[in-house]
Amino acid sequence: MNKGDHPNFTDKDQEIQYWKNLAEQYFLDADRIQKESDEFISESQQLEKEYEATIDQNEKKIKELTIANNRLQNEVDSYRIKIEQYNKEVNSLENEIVTYKNDKMQMTQYIRELEQKNDDLERSRRIIEESIQGIESAFNSAIERNAILESEVDEKETLKEKLQRLLDERRELQQELQVKERCPDNERIVNGYKTPPIVDSNRLKENETQTTPSKRKMQRYKTFHKVTAFFRKRRFNTNTTM
Repeated sequence: MNKGDHPNFTDKDQEIQYWKNLAEQYFLDADRIQKESDEFISESQQLEKEYEATIDQNEKKIKELTIANNRLQNEVDSYRIKIEQYNKEVNSLENEIVTYKNDKMQMTQYIRELEQKNDDLERSRRIIEESIQGIESAFNSAIERNAILESEVDEKETLKEKLQRLLDERRELQQELQVKERCPDNERIVNGYKTPPIVDSNRLKENETQTTPSKRKMQRYKTFHKVTAFFRKRRFNTNTTM
């Protein structure tokens, strides 16, 4: 402190009191500074301990985070490999989808062609059925006409047979009459023995001719049923094929 900084004293007591007060002030300042220094040192030590604890915790966290980071990095690498595999699978599936779409388009076109062919076959089947119906109708009409003609022919045959039978009976009666005139017992004596009555061969033919028209008629009916069954079977096979 410079001398010019000191005040001018009038007496020694005043100067002593001044210096005494100044010393007390210095002591107070020194105590305050010492206390502040002690507090600062204490706080610094406390902060140092806290910082050391924080550093230890941070180091532990850093180690844990490093381990977690390494683990996550490994997981990321594993996921990256899986993603690459998934991308390959997705590309393969996309290619399969494109192939399936192409196959679907081809199948759709093929189904349309089959439907068109089916429609054509259906029209052909209807035409064939109509033709078969026309043929069956014509055939049935022809069979009916044939049956009528055969019936007329059978009637003519029956009349001819009746006429022939009457002629045979007339001839037979004439022969019997001649035999009776020769032999009253309707027997002939040959070498001293009686012979049986004469059997007319025309009567045997008459018996045969009486059954012949009915047999022919049965054969015609059988032929008609066979032909009808044939056309029905053919129509059924045509419907099944369609």
